[in-house]
Order: sequence, then C-alpha cells, then structure tokens
Amino acid sequence: MPATHRATHVLSVGLAVAGLLAATTAVAAAKSASGGTSAGSGSTSAAQASYGQPVPTTVGSTLGSLILTPASVAAGQPTVASGTLAASDAGQPVALEIQSKPGIWVAAATSTVAPDGSYSIPWIAKGVGTYAMRVVSGALASSAAASIGTPQSTLVILKSVIATWYGPGMYGRRTACGEKLTRYIVGVANRKLPCGTPVTLNYAGRELTVPVIDRGPYANGATFDLTSATAQELGITETVSVGYSFVRGQTIAPLYWYPNGATGPSGSSGASGNTGPTAPAGATGATGTDSGGATAPA
Repeated sequence: MPATHRATHVLSVGLAVAGLLAATTAVAAAKSASGGTSAGSGSTSAAQASYGQPVPTTVGSTLGSLILTPASVAAGQPTVASGTLAASDAGQPVALEIQSKPGIWVAAATSTVAPDGSYSIPWIAKGVGTYAMRVVSGALASSAAASIGTPQSTLVILKSVIATWYGPGMYGRRTACGEKLTRYIVGVANRKLPCGTPVTLNYAGRELTVPVIDRGPYANGATFDLTSATAQELGITETVSVGYSFVRGQTIAPLYWYPNGATGPSGSSGASGNTGPTAPAGATGATGTDSGGATAPA
C-alpha cells in the first residue's frame, strides 16, 4: 500500500438490514412450532451453500405470489417467504427453492399450505450472492408436471466485510482494469473478482451495485477499496464495515456519479440524477437503492 493511501480512519459500523426484526420474530415462532492504483485484504470467495437435494427444474404451472421479507439480508440472518397458492393446495407440503445454478433448483425450507391457500416459510439465509427464489407446491411429487410454482423473486444475501476508500492524489492514473481513475468514476477495487464483476454494497440502509475496476486493497484487513465517488454515494467517509454480494459470470461497465449542484456542458447524469462537468458523453449513474440491482449468479 503506497504511503499516499494510508490516510484512512477506522470506524466499525454495523450492517443495517431492513425488516430484520420482523423476520427474526417469524423465525422464532417457526422454531417453537418446529497491482493497480488502489492501495488500501480479505477473501472474496463466495460461500457455496448446500441447501438440499436438486428438485425438478420446471413446474407444471405458475400462479400465486411470493414476497421475501426482507429481500436483502445478511448471511446467517432470517428472511421469510410468504404469499398465496391455490386454495386447493390447502394442507399440502410447500417448498421454498433457491436457484443455485442456472436450471438447478434446490429446496431451502418447507412448510404446509394454510386452509386459505396462504403460506409462510422462514429461512436462515446461507451463502453470499444474488439468487432467484420460488415457492413450489407438490415439489415432492413424482412428476414435475404436478408441481405448481410461484413467480420468482430475488434475494440478495450479504456478507459483512471491511471497506476502505481511495482516490485523492491518484486521479488521472490507469487502474489495473484499464480505467482512468477520476473523482467521478464509480467502482471498487478487489484482489480476486474479475474486472467488471457487479458488486452490491449495503451500508447504513443504502444499497449500491458497482463494477470491479481495480485491484486491491492490501492493508487494513479490507476486502474492498471504494472509489471516492462510490464512497460519497454511500455516505462513507472512513474505513467501515459493509455488506456485500456479487454476481458471478456477469460484467457491467464503469459508471459515474456527481455531487449535488454539479453542472456542465456534457449533461451526463449521475447516480442521483445530478449532472457533471467532465464525464464522457452518455455516462450514466450507478445502480443502487437509487436504482436497480443485479441477477442470480451461476
């Protein structure tokens, strides 16, 4: 780590996950019933969770509803899948399934459909990443055609890691991924994830999806080094603890962000809808709570 990048402060901030208290209560009830410019190190390999046996990759029909509460959760914390299926499924087993790989679904948890067709399935999140989820009635049937599944929903499972930030004194240099580092570029440095990998960061209720654009960090026990623009968008000014997940096998391009009041001839928009003076034509802002998320990994 170059000396110019050691001016980071240390402050641990707990990961905030919306809806955690409600989900915890539901789970308790269920249990009672049953090389670049970056300078700022941690492992980034995703935990490959084992949920259960593979189940049919297709269902006979799709109906009902599925709501995940919360839809963004720390690994090891609870989420609750709830919704409705057909009233004719009352009393039948129902399974919450997770897509571990394309076309591969595994059962994460099971329950029973209520007399009115509703269900509630608490589950302790495992792994790290963004996953497609569905609820299937009759998942244990001998024929896939006998199974009825809900529309899919997305669950983001986060892991808490240390993040630093960098930039001042290094603007104008090329990153390890070949990008020009500026005060406006939105991205992160990581030692292992491929360049362009979408990384979702969660801090103090804010969530942002940005690409890997550099290598590092190599100090402070950090897993990610945020560009200055990324740190500003998340409200980070010091070394902190953040939640993260990533999308394996996909890439996104570098993005740009501008502080409130920034204007310029290019008219390019930033993550908060602001405009900036020096961004490339057509540059767009980062995705996050201000905008969208990512899709399921392989």
